[in-house]
Amino acid sequence: MKLLSIGNEFSREAHMYLPHLAAAGGKELLLGNLFLPDASAEDHYRNFIDENEVYIYETYLPGTADCLRPDGIALHEAVEDDDWDIITIQQSAALSGISESYSPYTAELAEYCRMMHPGAKIMLHQTRAYESGCTRPEFKNDYESSPERMYEMLTECYIHASAVAQTDGIIPVGKAWNFARQTKLKDKLTIDGFAANEAGAFLSGCCFYEAVFDEDVRNNSFFLPDYDINVSNLIKVCAHLACEEGIE
Repeated sequence: MKLLSIGNEFSREAHMYLPHLAAAGGKELLLGNLFLPDASAEDHYRNFIDENEVYIYETYLPGTADCLRPDGIALHEAVEDDDWDIITIQQSAALSGISESYSPYTAELAEYCRMMHPGAKIMLHQTRAYESGCTRPEFKNDYESSPERMYEMLTECYIHASAVAQTDGIIPVGKAWNFARQTKLKDKLTIDGFAANEAGAFLSGCCFYEAVFDEDVRNNSFFLPDYDINVSNLIKVCAHLACEEGIE
């Protein structure tokens, strides 16, 4: 499996434990991430059009959890670097619930990726709501400082953007986080209300694993290091339920 994400901190977190999960599941995975901090769909689109060499191209080779990080890479260079099976596109967290911020950027990026890789699945990576107490200004200004409100708004936006871009699906990371917040995990998935901690990154990775490989992550033998095994099992259940139900 060859997977490329066009993203930012949120795709980086989703990839953190994915190589470990793939190895435990006996999967061969080439994993790439076009990383640009806080990048939005519009940022990615304009960088593509202008061929801006602004990305860190994070790559995990099959069978290893060591990440290569060459910088000064243009978006088209990574997209055309290999014969990708799946390419994921995401909106920035801040704009995830603002519908007009997606158009026409996600659809244009999806069309370009589809043109370069006709056999690949083009998927949207659903980002997640911030946690209660997050102090980022957009959380107050656009989402009433409410994780529930932010989740509802971004979910509607991703469903609409996926339909417009005619993608092959949505990886429901945001839904998995929403499920997790209804358990004893509550607001224990980030370090500051925004950036994921190890448990949050593992949750995102588990969601990616099940969506990408179409395999129940609850049966995967990898567990989160330095955490109680019950926490890992609960995280896997949340990821599985999100993937089983789908974003809608």
